[in-house]
Amino acid sequence: MTNRLGMIVMVILAGALVACGSKSEATSTPGLTVRQAEPAKTETATPPPTPTPVAAITPSPVGFANPGVNAGNFPAPPKNPVAEPGNVRGLARVVAPKLGVDNYIELVGVVNNEMQAPDDGVYAVGWFPDYGLPGAGGNIVMTAHETWNHVQGPFYGLHKAGLGDDIEVKMADGKTIAYKVISNKRYKVDGIPMADIIWPKIRPQNEEWITLLTCGGEIVYGSNGFGEYLSRDVVVARRVK
Repeated sequence: MTNRLGMIVMVILAGALVACGSKSEATSTPGLTVRQAEPAKTETATPPPTPTPVAAITPSPVGFANPGVNAGNFPAPPKNPVAEPGNVRGLARVVAPKLGVDNYIELVGVVNNEMQAPDDGVYAVGWFPDYGLPGAGGNIVMTAHETWNHVQGPFYGLHKAGLGDDIEVKMADGKTIAYKVISNKRYKVDGIPMADIIWPKIRPQNEEWITLLTCGGEIVYGSNGFGEYLSRDVVVARRVK
């Protein structure tokens, strides 16, 4: 069951973040445990302001704390031999030129209390629709692999994100929702504050953010030739168009 936007939850890290599956450099198929609770009954006196694009690009309080390097040197994948979906629920592609991202979108959710990664680990970016819809405000959450089966995944270059870098969501109707990076932080597996990442208290109500999640940093390899990432990279961008 996927959790609904606005639902109160406790987020507990269970070994590794999403987009770190058994065919990537991870030794197992861990995920992110999400314990669900009933939505709180609250009175709403006035509706929150409608989020609007923000032109000025200043870093969020989270700032930039990513060394900008990853372990290993993995080759780029070949061109996708399979025809990619044109869109999913109106979203076509995620594009970030400086980060090497230009990928189609796959729906992902929370199954058995774990956030899921895309089935297509090489070419797809996973979008959690229950956390937010591009263009509708809130915090949109997406994830993709950093590597998969010893080749680069969609978010291989995510750790290089800098202030003001462009991230775009291409819509099926031809529109583009544009964002610019405001933070890039690397967290140790056992210290990532997932609740604050998915539902950031520091996000002003009149701003729309997109949060991109992936594995990063050092890899510890097992005897089977695969390994496990010790850190997670989280890049946040603010809507500007």
